[in-house]
Amino acid sequence: MNAKLYLVMILCVGMIGAQVSSAQCTNGRYLNTIFPTYTVTTVTYSTTYSQAMDIYQPTGDTLSHRPLVILAHGGSFIGGTRNDDSTCVQLCRNLCQRGYVTASIDYRLGTISSLLDSAQIIDVVIKAMSDGKAAIRYFVKDAATTNTYKIDTDNIFIGGNSAGAVLYMHVGYIDSIGECPNYIVDAMNNNGGFEGNSGNAGYTTKSKAIIDLAGALNKVNLAGPGDKPSVNAQGDQDQVVPYTCGNPNPGVSVPVTLCGLGSLEPQYNAEGIYHWSLVFPGDGHVPWDNNPVKFPRVDSLVTNFLYTLVCGTTSVNELTQNAAYDIYPNPASTEVYIRSSSSIGDIYIYDIAGRVIAHANAAGNKTYEINTSQLAKGMYVMRIYDGQDHLPFTKKLTIE
Repeated sequence: MNAKLYLVMILCVGMIGAQVSSAQCTNGRYLNTIFPTYTVTTVTYSTTYSQAMDIYQPTGDTLSHRPLVILAHGGSFIGGTRNDDSTCVQLCRNLCQRGYVTASIDYRLGTISSLLDSAQIIDVVIKAMSDGKAAIRYFVKDAATTNTYKIDTDNIFIGGNSAGAVLYMHVGYIDSIGECPNYIVDAMNNNGGFEGNSGNAGYTTKSKAIIDLAGALNKVNLAGPGDKPSVNAQGDQDQVVPYTCGNPNPGVSVPVTLCGLGSLEPQYNAEGIYHWSLVFPGDGHVPWDNNPVKFPRVDSLVTNFLYTLVCGTTSVNELTQNAAYDIYPNPASTEVYIRSSSSIGDIYIYDIAGRVIAHANAAGNKTYEINTSQLAKGMYVMRIYDGQDHLPFTKKLTIE
């Protein structure tokens, strides 16, 4: 594993929400490319504001209830389209070929001048959220009427890249208008209320989880106890969407607060929200865009996260077995030995709160010893990477 990349996964016992039939999760569906081709259909999902989306469907798929992924593009809420964000387009293609129905949406945008006024940019974001909700309702309405797209409405995932992630993070984590500060309440009331006015009224906007690629929340406490899972990625030097709470800076300082992954991670841990987080140390905004090395890491992260929710796995070890490991003694006291059938990369030990309390790199060796004499007695989680950026092997470790 590249030393500049680390992955934190907070895994819960048991899964959240409904899973698809176990028969669907055989033969590599939702993990591997099993549909070589796909079709793309462009529809107007909001007739109120003439907003379009591209819907990707796997060619030859016969399933009658399929998970849906809706993604929104980046562009600082003043630019971009559904088909020019390389990350969203490629994720839509890849996930479609793995068996999902996917959609890339347009939404209403502001102007450069709107970035400089706090009331205007909040209004722009609320309008975009209204469109994002209408896109969800479009599919729920379809499932209840013509059923053209054969969507399993218990497995709808929302998210995006950069501004698109900001959009759907707020759609996903604002559960009621009552939890919003007054300036957001006012903007919502001016744009149709909590559900918005962008179309397909009367249908739910319920989603199962959020795909957050360089996104953020206005306030970290919008993510609270019992909130839906999320999969997150961000560079820790991101200034466009601040990695910790601050003013976004897409070329100009925008007078609103956004709190990125560096601030959200402790909130997720404190509230027990199921999440996977991928941090790119030293990188700025969306380092995976058009990057042949970093994009596949994001693609793999999202794919495997969704698989755990769609298919009901409770451990990353059910997804892949890259190497066989012996970890002994366990329980341990002063040292732990690791032996692998493959090269060993980074090793992390987490406490029960999800904090990294020890880290080592085995530099590709097949055996390694970790001194645990400084660890307090108790239960820990050890994650071992095989040196080739595969998902980690996870093991409970007891110190006595």
